[in-house]
Amino acid sequence: MKVICIDGGASKVAGSIVEQLDSVTFRLYGDIIENRYKDQEGFNHNFSSIDLDLQLERIPINRDEKKQGDVYIKTIISTIDKLITRDDMLISIAMPGVKTKDKKGISVMANGPRIPNLIQVIKNYFGQSVKVLDVQSDADMCVWGEEYAKNGSLRNISNAYYLGGGTGIADGLKLNSKILSFDEESDWIAKCWEFKLKNGNSLESLISMAGIINKKNSLEEICNNIGLFLFDRLYTVHKGGSPKFKVGRPVSDTHPFKGILLDRIIIGQRLAEYFSSEHGNIHFRQIKNIFLEYCNIEGGPIKRNYNAKNIDEKIILSRLRESPIIGLGAKACLSQ
Repeated sequence: MKVICIDGGASKVAGSIVEQLDSVTFRLYGDIIENRYKDQEGFNHNFSSIDLDLQLERIPINRDEKKQGDVYIKTIISTIDKLITRDDMLISIAMPGVKTKDKKGISVMANGPRIPNLIQVIKNYFGQSVKVLDVQSDADMCVWGEEYAKNGSLRNISNAYYLGGGTGIADGLKLNSKILSFDEESDWIAKCWEFKLKNGNSLESLISMAGIINKKNSLEEICNNIGLFLFDRLYTVHKGGSPKFKVGRPVSDTHPFKGILLDRIIIGQRLAEYFSSEHGNIHFRQIKNIFLEYCNIEGGPIKRNYNAKNIDEKIILSRLRESPIIGLGAKACLSQ
C-alpha cells in the first residue's frame, strides 16, 4: 500500500509517497519534494500570527490571516499535485497547531495562520475520488516515524519522550509500548508551547531552532532550559505534575503512567542536526550534564536510573528527518 504524505511546517511543506514493507516497517517510495510558502504568489512576508491567548478565545479570522492561510493551502496542493499518480490515492497531512474538533483544520497556530477548512478545500480541489484523511499532529507523526521506520529510534523501546526542534517544538510520547497523543493526554501533560518563562515568553520560543538562530538569548541559557525541560518531562511521567515550569491552565498531577521511568529521550529534526555538529555537540553535552544535575538533586529511582555511565544511551539524537512523513504513511496504512 502507498500513501501520499504531506508534512506541513511553519515555513515549508515536505511531501513524499510512503510504502509499507511489512506489518511494522515503512519507507519512502521516491524523493521528498519541498515547497516554501514564501515562494507562492500572495505570500505576506509581514504576516504575524495572532496572539495565542486571543486565538484560544476564538477571535475571528481576519482578512490577512485568511489570505495567508490560502497561500499555505496552495502550497500543500502544489506538493500533492507533484506526487499524485491515481485518482484513488490516499492522502495524509500533518500540520502544527491545535486541530479543529472535527480534525479537518487548524484552530490555533503559534507560527502561522489558522486554517479551519484545510481538508475541505483540498477535497474540493482534487475531487471526491481522492480520500484525504483528517489532519494529523506533526509532533505525533514524528513519533510514529521513529516507531515504524527501519532505522527509527523508538523500535523496541517501551517508554520514551521525543523532542523535535524546528521553527517550533514537537512533543511526542510512547509509554507502555504505546504511542500516545499529547492532545488526548492534555489533562496531565502540557505541550512545550504552553510552558511560560519568567518573562512571559513561551519556552518554545527559546529552545527551538528558531530561538537558537535568533540569538536573543545566550546558548548557555538555552541549553540550561533544555536540560531542565527534559528533566521536567521525566518527572511528569514518573511522579506527575510539572515542578519546573508554569502552564496557563490546570494540569493534573495524577495520571495512569506514574512510576514509569523513561528508557530513552530522543531529540530530533533540525535541533538534532545542530547538536550533531562539532559546535552544537559541545552544547549537547552541556544539556546532558544539566539534566543529570537535576536527576542527582531529585535522588531516588530517578538518580539511580540516569547517571554519567548511561546518559549517552538515555538521551540520543535522531537523524531521521523524514520521520513525520514516514509516520503519516504508517498511521494511514495501519488505520485502514
